[in-house]
Amino acid sequence: MRRPTLLALLVTTMATGSLLMAVPSQSQGGGGQVTVTPTAVKVIAWSAAGGGVEESLEPGESVITSGARGHTGFVQTSSRLLGFSAGLRQWREVSMGVEERIGRHQVLPFLILAHSNQQVFGFQETRGHWTTVSLGPNEIVSQLRGHGLVAVAVTNERALGFSTYTGGFFGIDWTPHERVLAVDGSQNGMVVRTSSRTVIFKSQSTGWTEVR
Repeated sequence: MRRPTLLALLVTTMATGSLLMAVPSQSQGGGGQVTVTPTAVKVIAWSAAGGGVEESLEPGESVITSGARGHTGFVQTSSRLLGFSAGLRQWREVSMGVEERIGRHQVLPFLILAHSNQQVFGFQETRGHWTTVSLGPNEIVSQLRGHGLVAVAVTNERALGFSTYTGGFFGIDWTPHERVLAVDGSQNGMVVRTSSRTVIFKSQSTGWTEVR
């Protein structure tokens, strides 16, 4: 009787030890999921690909907001925007002007879209690259919308398409009496319906297509 009891105890102990050892691997997550941790002196991006990647803050610089989704991390500080690429395991920055005020931002799995009172910002996770386009003197951003690999910034003067594949912003101007009615999209395209037409921006295109 004694030997079976010891054997059962040994099996139970080994099973418990295996379960305990399995916990860390289960908590790692999968894919390119990114987590951003701000501190008083730096920001750290954690991804499934490895350990944390740090970006130091400058003296007097403070974190305003942060976020992450999929392969992409985002931080807005008092003086710049930071984008993190899980694929490249790098932080990339873009500076802001003294009088510049950030409005909305949107973080997607492979890109970031944000705007200020002076310009629109786009970050491509696959390239680890920021792109900007200046707003006109009376131009105001009314919407930021994105799905999958493509996003659009809608202003009172135009729509600006941005994707993770093609570099730069691609604009289409509104006519004087044209009004934006709806903005929708899918993984690879954004559709803007106005009072006079429907236009589409696709993730691998370098321009807008008008649908009549």
